[in-house]
Amino acid sequence: MGVCQSRSDRRKSLKQKQLQIESEQTIQEKVKVKENVVPRHKTMPSIHCYSSKEKLVTCKSVIVSKIKKRVYGEALAKFYTVLNSQFVYKSNDNMGLVQHNVTGVVRVARNILKPTEPNQDFDNLITNLQEQSYSSLHFANIIELYQDSKSYYAIQEYCSGGLLIDKCGLIKEEEAIYIISQILDILEEIHKQDNCHGSLSISSFALHDQTNNHYVKLIDVIPVFQAKEKSKISEMQKDDRQAVALILFQLITNKPITSQTVEMIIKRPKDLPTRTEWYQLVVLLLESRSSIIYESVLQNKQYRQIVQKQEARYTETIINKSVKRTSYIQQKILIIMNSIFFKERQLQLEKIFKKNDENRNGTLSKEELQIALGIEEIIDDLFENIDCDGNGEIDLDEFILHSCDRKALITDFNLEATFKELSRKEYIVPSNFSRLKNCNEEKIENDMTNFCNSKRMSLEQFKKLMMDLL
Repeated sequence: MGVCQSRSDRRKSLKQKQLQIESEQTIQEKVKVKENVVPRHKTMPSIHCYSSKEKLVTCKSVIVSKIKKRVYGEALAKFYTVLNSQFVYKSNDNMGLVQHNVTGVVRVARNILKPTEPNQDFDNLITNLQEQSYSSLHFANIIELYQDSKSYYAIQEYCSGGLLIDKCGLIKEEEAIYIISQILDILEEIHKQDNCHGSLSISSFALHDQTNNHYVKLIDVIPVFQAKEKSKISEMQKDDRQAVALILFQLITNKPITSQTVEMIIKRPKDLPTRTEWYQLVVLLLESRSSIIYESVLQNKQYRQIVQKQEARYTETIINKSVKRTSYIQQKILIIMNSIFFKERQLQLEKIFKKNDENRNGTLSKEELQIALGIEEIIDDLFENIDCDGNGEIDLDEFILHSCDRKALITDFNLEATFKELSRKEYIVPSNFSRLKNCNEEKIENDMTNFCNSKRMSLEQFKKLMMDLL
């Protein structure tokens, strides 16, 4: 009896030591309970893959959204397949590329070695990784955290556009300033929380994707979560701002950064364009002494105009000028799919929408849309096309609908995964849409009845409904 009790206690103890992890998407709730798991979606080229040999124990993940997700206790290999390391950022041996087994989303896994001896600073780092996150869209947050006996594995967004350093000397001055505006957006949030990076450089950033929109993210995020002496934070924040100045200088001139670079820039040598907007911004950042610099930069009219012009250019590239009109039920399904598979893009769109909604009424007028697109010509036809309900204003859902990449979104795999998310007992019924805000179930029912001659929809009917939009 004593032996049995002892074994039982050991099993309970081991179970209590296992830390939990939040799932990648809520669609796993159904996948987990079924034997036939959906095959991994191939979003990358056909390459050699290998599996983790050692079973991993998971720990609590960083909360980066307010959506409540089901908690799982399985190991890393349960959710991810490790891809060939050649596809990750170069010169980073502690990082690897992984692909989610259900959604096909590609992520970066950072290997954080555990110290051989007890270390309070390391424990603080792990705690901060678990509990903290940043709202800036230019901060590549840690999404999940796993551990085995030797390491922690931090799962992070993958920026497929390559390192920012590869753009040195290849971009225009206005594009470089636009990139710096994004970096300042990150730093302002970090510094306002009485924190800093401390080792910032141009290699700390990557381009979000392979498009030409110059959208960047801070990928070297671990230093932000490391413990720091409070007495040194102010000086380290100053170092951060100087690093941003040097990044701008390096982007435009393609000159290497040395210990004499700062002194050389401040002396304003004649062989450099010292009167240009970008050079003055470099000097302003180098000489800054406090966080007031963020307000000072924004007060510069020319700087604001450059940033607004680049943002409008980006917005114009993602607004679909001509797409097939959608029924009410198709609109709601597209919104759901976009939030599942292109969450990052949706957050970018929400930021653009809110920034251009000047009167904060939750809609864009024709004039506000013109400003967002940075164009002066008449946009009556475009506005009417985006304004699905014809009320003379564009709400956030309508803006997202005409900015999503339908070709990339509406695929067999994505449709099947979305159907699993929405359906109950192998059918979708109007009440399944109740979780959406401002959703009219009566309109959903009418559209479903017109299309299916029934108040429920099968997988094949669901696929046909959405494929008609291509």
